[in-house]
Amino acid sequence: MIANRKAGPSVLAAILVRKERSEEELRSLLSGESDTEESDNQDSVVCTTDADKFFATDSDWTLCVEAAGQPAVRQYGKRCLEMGRDLMITSIGSLTDDVLYNDLRDAAEANGGRLILCTGSMPALDWMGSAALLEDRSAQVKVTQIKPPQAWLGTPAATDHPDLLALSRPRVLFEGSSRDAASTFPKNANVAAMLALATAGLDETEASLVADPDATGNRVEISFRGAAGTIAIQVEAAPSKTNPRTSAVVALSVVKAIRKLCCPVVIGL
Repeated sequence: MIANRKAGPSVLAAILVRKERSEEELRSLLSGESDTEESDNQDSVVCTTDADKFFATDSDWTLCVEAAGQPAVRQYGKRCLEMGRDLMITSIGSLTDDVLYNDLRDAAEANGGRLILCTGSMPALDWMGSAALLEDRSAQVKVTQIKPPQAWLGTPAATDHPDLLALSRPRVLFEGSSRDAASTFPKNANVAAMLALATAGLDETEASLVADPDATGNRVEISFRGAAGTIAIQVEAAPSKTNPRTSAVVALSVVKAIRKLCCPVVIGL
Protein backbone atom coordinates (compact mmCIF):
# COMPACT_ATOMS: atom_id res chain seq x y z
CA MET A 1 0.00 0.00 0.00
CA ILE A 2 2.95 2.34 0.62
CA ALA A 3 4.41 1.52 -2.78
CA ASN A 4 1.01 2.17 -4.37
CA ARG A 5 0.82 5.68 -2.85
CA LYS A 6 -1.97 4.81 -0.43
CA ALA A 7 0.19 6.54 2.20
CA GLY A 8 0.21 9.88 0.42
CA PRO A 9 3.13 11.37 -1.55
CA SER A 10 5.72 9.08 0.00
CA VAL A 11 8.08 6.95 -2.06
CA LEU A 12 9.21 3.47 -1.07
CA ALA A 13 12.98 3.22 -1.55
CA ALA A 14 14.03 -0.08 0.01
CA ILE A 15 12.91 -3.16 1.95
CA LEU A 16 15.16 -5.11 4.31
CA VAL A 17 14.08 -8.77 4.36
CA ARG A 18 15.24 -11.87 6.22
CA LYS A 19 15.53 -14.01 3.07
CA GLU A 20 15.99 -13.34 -0.61
CA ARG A 21 12.79 -12.76 -2.61
CA SER A 22 12.08 -13.76 -6.19
CA GLU A 23 10.82 -11.16 -8.66
CA GLU A 24 7.33 -12.67 -8.40
CA GLU A 25 7.39 -12.50 -4.59
CA LEU A 26 8.63 -8.92 -4.69
CA ARG A 27 5.90 -7.93 -7.15
CA SER A 28 3.28 -9.48 -4.87
CA LEU A 29 4.80 -7.76 -1.84
CA LEU A 30 4.72 -4.34 -3.50
CA SER A 31 1.24 -4.66 -4.95
CA GLY A 32 -0.22 -5.53 -1.55
CA GLU A 33 -3.73 -6.90 -1.55
CA SER A 34 -4.52 -5.76 -5.10
CA ASP A 35 -3.98 -8.17 -8.01
CA THR A 36 -4.16 -5.41 -10.61
CA GLU A 37 -2.59 -2.32 -9.11
CA GLU A 38 1.18 -2.07 -9.34
CA SER A 39 3.61 0.38 -7.84
CA ASP A 40 4.82 3.02 -10.26
CA ASN A 41 8.33 2.84 -8.77
CA GLN A 42 8.41 -0.94 -8.32
CA ASP A 43 11.51 -1.44 -10.48
CA SER A 44 13.53 1.05 -8.42
CA VAL A 45 12.75 -0.45 -5.01
CA VAL A 46 15.74 -2.20 -3.44
CA CYS A 47 14.84 -5.48 -1.74
CA THR A 48 17.83 -6.90 0.13
CA THR A 49 19.00 -9.01 3.08
CA ASP A 50 22.06 -6.76 3.45
CA ALA A 51 21.53 -4.12 6.14
CA ASP A 52 24.45 -2.00 4.88
CA LYS A 53 22.94 -1.89 1.39
CA PHE A 54 19.53 -1.11 2.82
CA PHE A 55 20.67 1.87 4.88
CA ALA A 56 22.84 3.21 2.03
CA THR A 57 20.08 2.98 -0.58
CA ASP A 58 19.26 6.66 -0.95
CA SER A 59 20.84 9.56 0.89
CA ASP A 60 17.52 11.44 0.84
CA TRP A 61 15.31 8.95 2.67
CA THR A 62 13.78 10.28 5.87
CA LEU A 63 11.76 7.48 7.49
CA CYS A 64 12.40 3.83 8.32
CA VAL A 65 9.41 1.66 9.27
CA GLU A 66 9.98 -1.42 11.43
CA ALA A 67 7.55 -4.30 10.86
CA ALA A 68 9.82 -7.23 11.69
CA GLY A 69 9.51 -7.81 15.43
CA GLN A 70 11.34 -6.76 18.57
CA PRO A 71 14.76 -8.16 17.55
CA ALA A 72 14.79 -5.81 14.55
CA VAL A 73 14.26 -2.80 16.82
CA ARG A 74 17.21 -3.87 18.97
CA GLN A 75 19.43 -4.62 16.00
CA TYR A 76 18.74 -1.66 13.73
CA GLY A 77 16.84 1.00 15.68
CA LYS A 78 19.78 2.92 17.08
CA ARG A 79 21.63 2.78 13.76
CA CYS A 80 18.72 4.43 11.99
CA LEU A 81 18.31 7.18 14.58
CA GLU A 82 22.04 7.90 14.70
CA MET A 83 21.79 8.70 10.98
CA GLY A 84 19.37 11.50 11.89
CA ARG A 85 16.40 9.72 10.31
CA ASP A 86 12.97 9.02 11.81
CA LEU A 87 12.20 5.48 12.98
CA MET A 88 8.61 4.25 13.17
CA ILE A 89 8.18 1.01 15.09
CA THR A 90 5.25 -1.39 15.35
CA SER A 91 6.93 -3.70 17.88
CA ILE A 92 6.19 -1.43 20.83
CA GLY A 93 6.90 -4.23 23.32
CA SER A 94 10.62 -3.80 22.64
CA LEU A 95 10.44 -0.61 24.69
CA THR A 96 9.73 -2.57 27.87
CA ASP A 97 13.54 -2.76 27.96
CA ASP A 98 14.35 0.54 29.66
CA VAL A 99 17.98 0.50 28.51
CA LEU A 100 16.94 0.11 24.87
CA TYR A 101 14.24 2.76 25.19
CA ASN A 102 16.69 5.25 26.68
CA ASP A 103 19.31 4.48 24.03
CA LEU A 104 16.83 5.05 21.21
CA ARG A 105 15.46 8.22 22.75
CA ASP A 106 18.96 9.61 23.33
CA ALA A 107 20.03 8.73 19.78
CA ALA A 108 16.97 10.48 18.36
CA GLU A 109 17.54 13.59 20.46
CA ALA A 110 21.26 13.79 19.71
CA ASN A 111 20.91 13.38 15.95
CA GLY A 112 17.68 15.18 15.13
CA GLY A 113 15.62 12.08 14.40
CA ARG A 114 12.37 10.91 15.94
CA LEU A 115 11.29 7.62 17.48
CA ILE A 116 7.68 7.22 16.34
CA LEU A 117 5.46 4.64 18.03
CA CYS A 118 2.84 3.40 15.60
CA THR A 119 -0.67 3.14 17.06
CA GLY A 120 -1.14 -0.34 15.59
CA SER A 121 -4.36 -1.95 16.79
CA MET A 122 -4.60 0.30 19.85
CA PRO A 123 -7.98 2.15 19.80
CA ALA A 124 -8.80 5.57 21.35
CA LEU A 125 -5.16 6.33 22.09
CA ASP A 126 -5.65 10.04 21.42
CA TRP A 127 -8.33 10.38 24.14
CA MET A 128 -6.50 8.33 26.75
CA GLY A 129 -3.13 9.92 26.03
CA SER A 130 -4.69 13.35 26.49
CA ALA A 131 -6.43 12.30 29.71
CA ALA A 132 -3.16 10.95 31.08
CA LEU A 133 -1.57 14.42 30.90
CA LEU A 134 -3.30 15.23 34.21
CA GLU A 135 -0.80 12.82 35.83
CA ASP A 136 -3.53 11.36 38.02
CA ARG A 137 -1.84 8.81 40.29
CA SER A 138 -5.19 7.23 41.08
CA ALA A 139 -5.89 6.49 37.41
CA GLN A 140 -6.75 2.86 36.67
CA VAL A 141 -5.81 1.48 33.28
CA LYS A 142 -6.31 -2.10 32.11
CA VAL A 143 -6.17 -3.99 28.83
CA THR A 144 -7.47 -7.49 28.13
CA GLN A 145 -6.45 -9.21 24.91
CA ILE A 146 -8.57 -12.18 23.84
CA LYS A 147 -7.43 -14.34 20.92
CA PRO A 148 -8.14 -17.81 19.53
CA PRO A 149 -5.97 -20.57 21.07
CA GLN A 150 -3.95 -21.00 17.86
CA ALA A 151 -2.82 -17.37 18.09
CA TRP A 152 -0.92 -18.29 21.28
CA LEU A 153 1.08 -21.11 19.72
CA GLY A 154 4.81 -20.51 19.86
CA THR A 155 4.47 -18.50 23.08
CA PRO A 156 5.13 -19.48 26.71
CA ALA A 157 1.39 -20.16 27.00
CA ALA A 158 1.72 -23.18 24.72
CA THR A 159 4.24 -24.68 27.13
CA ASP A 160 2.34 -23.75 30.27
CA HIS A 161 -0.98 -24.97 28.83
CA PRO A 162 -0.36 -28.16 26.80
CA ASP A 163 -4.12 -28.53 26.26
CA LEU A 164 -4.31 -25.09 24.63
CA LEU A 165 -5.84 -26.29 21.37
CA ALA A 166 -8.36 -28.47 23.20
CA LEU A 167 -9.90 -25.69 25.30
CA SER A 168 -13.69 -25.67 25.53
CA ARG A 169 -13.96 -22.38 27.43
CA PRO A 170 -11.91 -19.17 27.79
CA ARG A 171 -8.73 -19.42 29.85
CA VAL A 172 -6.60 -16.63 31.30
CA LEU A 173 -3.01 -17.21 30.21
CA PHE A 174 -1.43 -14.20 31.89
CA GLU A 175 -2.28 -11.51 34.42
CA GLY A 176 0.15 -8.86 35.50
CA SER A 177 1.77 -5.63 34.36
CA SER A 178 1.87 -4.47 30.77
CA ARG A 179 5.66 -4.57 30.95
CA ASP A 180 5.65 -8.28 31.79
CA ALA A 181 2.92 -9.04 29.26
CA ALA A 182 4.72 -7.39 26.34
CA SER A 183 8.16 -8.77 27.23
CA THR A 184 6.90 -12.33 27.83
CA PHE A 185 4.62 -12.35 24.76
CA PRO A 186 6.58 -10.14 22.31
CA LYS A 187 4.50 -11.06 19.25
CA ASN A 188 1.11 -10.89 20.96
CA ALA A 189 0.99 -8.00 23.41
CA ASN A 190 2.24 -4.83 21.71
CA VAL A 191 -1.15 -3.28 22.46
CA ALA A 192 -0.46 -3.61 26.18
CA ALA A 193 2.86 -1.80 25.85
CA MET A 194 1.41 0.96 23.69
CA LEU A 195 -1.45 1.63 26.11
CA ALA A 196 0.94 1.72 29.06
CA LEU A 197 3.47 4.07 27.47
CA ALA A 198 0.71 6.47 26.49
CA THR A 199 -1.02 6.48 29.89
CA ALA A 200 -0.14 5.15 33.34
CA GLY A 201 3.21 3.50 32.62
CA LEU A 202 4.48 0.00 31.96
CA ASP A 203 4.42 -1.15 35.57
CA GLU A 204 1.16 0.54 36.55
CA THR A 205 -1.00 -0.59 33.62
CA GLU A 206 -2.69 -3.96 34.13
CA ALA A 207 -2.79 -6.58 31.40
CA SER A 208 -4.69 -9.82 30.96
CA LEU A 209 -4.16 -12.27 28.09
CA VAL A 210 -6.88 -14.80 27.30
CA ALA A 211 -7.31 -17.76 24.95
CA ASP A 212 -10.93 -18.20 23.86
CA PRO A 213 -11.89 -21.16 21.62
CA ASP A 214 -14.97 -19.24 20.45
CA ALA A 215 -13.01 -16.15 19.39
CA THR A 216 -13.03 -15.52 15.65
CA GLY A 217 -10.69 -12.54 15.77
CA ASN A 218 -8.47 -10.62 18.14
CA ARG A 219 -10.59 -8.86 20.76
CA VAL A 220 -9.22 -6.01 22.83
CA GLU A 221 -11.01 -4.67 25.91
CA ILE A 222 -9.67 -1.47 27.43
CA SER A 223 -10.71 0.53 30.46
CA PHE A 224 -9.38 3.88 31.63
CA ARG A 225 -10.63 5.61 34.74
CA GLY A 226 -9.08 8.90 35.87
CA ALA A 227 -9.66 12.53 36.77
CA ALA A 228 -10.34 13.47 33.12
CA GLY A 229 -13.06 10.86 32.74
CA THR A 230 -13.78 7.22 32.11
CA ILE A 231 -13.71 5.23 28.91
CA ALA A 232 -14.37 1.58 28.15
CA ILE A 233 -13.71 0.14 24.71
CA GLN A 234 -14.11 -3.24 23.08
CA VAL A 235 -12.75 -3.90 19.61
CA GLU A 236 -13.12 -7.12 17.63
CA ALA A 237 -10.26 -6.93 15.14
CA ALA A 238 -9.85 -9.23 12.16
CA PRO A 239 -6.57 -11.15 12.38
CA SER A 240 -3.85 -10.66 9.81
CA LYS A 241 -4.04 -13.19 6.97
CA THR A 242 -0.31 -13.85 7.24
CA ASN A 243 0.09 -13.66 11.03
CA PRO A 244 -2.90 -14.58 13.24
CA ARG A 245 -1.06 -13.25 16.31
CA THR A 246 -1.61 -9.69 15.15
CA SER A 247 -4.50 -7.69 13.74
CA ALA A 248 -4.98 -6.77 10.09
CA VAL A 249 -5.45 -3.13 11.06
CA VAL A 250 -1.80 -2.84 12.18
CA ALA A 251 -0.56 -2.53 8.59
CA LEU A 252 -3.29 0.03 7.87
CA SER A 253 -2.21 2.06 10.90
CA VAL A 254 1.30 2.28 9.42
CA VAL A 255 -0.14 3.62 6.17
CA LYS A 256 -2.24 6.14 8.10
CA ALA A 257 0.75 7.30 10.15
CA ILE A 258 2.93 7.82 7.06
CA ARG A 259 0.12 9.77 5.43
CA LYS A 260 -0.04 12.07 8.45
CA LEU A 261 3.70 12.67 8.27
CA CYS A 262 3.73 13.74 4.63
CA CYS A 263 0.31 15.19 3.76
CA PRO A 264 -0.64 18.89 4.06
CA VAL A 265 -3.81 18.13 6.04
CA VAL A 266 -3.59 16.08 9.24
CA ILE A 267 -6.77 14.70 10.78
CA GLY A 268 -6.20 13.80 14.42
CA LEU A 269 -2.83 14.16 16.12
